[in-house]
Amino acid sequence: MVLSLLVGMILGAAGALLSYGPQLIHSLYEPYAYVLFVVIVGRTAAGFGWAALTSALASFGPLIALLAATIFESGANLLNFTARGPGMVLGSNGPTVNLTVATLATFGVLAYFSGRRDVWGDLASGALVGIVAIDGLDKTLRGGPEYVRGFWPWDTLLVAVFVIGLLLALRRGRSLSRCAVVALTVLSAAFVFAIGM
Repeated sequence: MVLSLLVGMILGAAGALLSYGPQLIHSLYEPYAYVLFVVIVGRTAAGFGWAALTSALASFGPLIALLAATIFESGANLLNFTARGPGMVLGSNGPTVNLTVATLATFGVLAYFSGRRDVWGDLASGALVGIVAIDGLDKTLRGGPEYVRGFWPWDTLLVAVFVIGLLLALRRGRSLSRCAVVALTVLSAAFVFAIGM
């Protein structure tokens, strides 16, 4: 438990430092380093309760480090979790940060269930891969809410490699196709929802 919190804090500190570097590297590091870490923590948990607890701690670790880093930002506004300097932006308000932590912790729980070798494991793996792909598309495609400019098509290719690698790491054999169908269904549902808004 303590190790997941400490490693999360180290990853968050590294993310704070990378926020001053090239935008492409920072946009690939955040949130994918955190996602990968939470998936590893959730997948290796001994049980459901441990997966939920350690995933939540692993999600809080980067948040604590990033909040500490905002204290040193010029023009920082800690109560709104924003910084007006060249560095990181955690979110516009408290509920956004809470949603981010809840989403990351959910990734860990889904990763725990992806260890099952039945249909439920395929559903959990597909949902996890689909949600990660949705976040990647938000960053890489024009019009996405978190679009990073100036790096097309390399950022899209890197996110696609990450998503495919995550899919292959979670599933093998015939269950791989079921997992891919679930991931495509999640992506399609998100696309229909975005078009309908």
